Amino acid sequence: MLLLRRAMADDVPFLVSTDLLVDLQDETDDTSRSAPAYAEGWGEHERAEHRAKIAAYVDDADKGAWVYEDTERMRNVGLIMCWFRDRRREPRTAATDFLFRFIDESVLPPDGCFCEVFQLWVDPAYRRRGLASALKRQVEDESRQRGIGMIYTHTRERNAHVVELNRKLGYVEVRRGPMWDDVARVSLVKWLMM
Repeated sequence: MLLLRRAMADDVPFLVSTDLLVDLQDETDDTSRSAPAYAEGWGEHERAEHRAKIAAYVDDADKGAWVYEDTERMRNVGLIMCWFRDRRREPRTAATDFLFRFIDESVLPPDGCFCEVFQLWVDPAYRRRGLASALKRQVEDESRQRGIGMIYTHTRERNAHVVELNRKLGYVEVRRGPMWDDVARVSLVKWLMM
């Protein structure tokens, strides 16, 4: 049986390793490596920083994480992590302003509140079963409950199936092109009915 639930502290190792796996897949098609090139030389300090960054999606009130668990096999098979943002109230730092080097703030709702999807992943053996759609709908429901009317996400341009999934769910493209590297990405938003 597949169970969609809020991530807990016990899920942090899964969230951390999956985040690195997705980054590796984004970086290269070489899945024989176990970590993205930028993470291969990490010491204890960098690994601890990454773990703390990901654990915040479980612990912090302005973030959220959900997992799909295969309860029969007792393993997680999907996840979504997001950040509930309020541009009027959040401190202005390099991290909070990162996205806005690429996305014009005019894309945001007038109240400055939106949800940014940080990570979405489903185990390849469990794909094409609607898990990614259900994870995205979970974030949409949580956003509505928080009074947030827009979701932002981006994916690599070459991930045509992910772009198409977002379009089927009502997302519209707002930007296409490189962001922090030379890889073309598609940025999409969805306006939620409140």
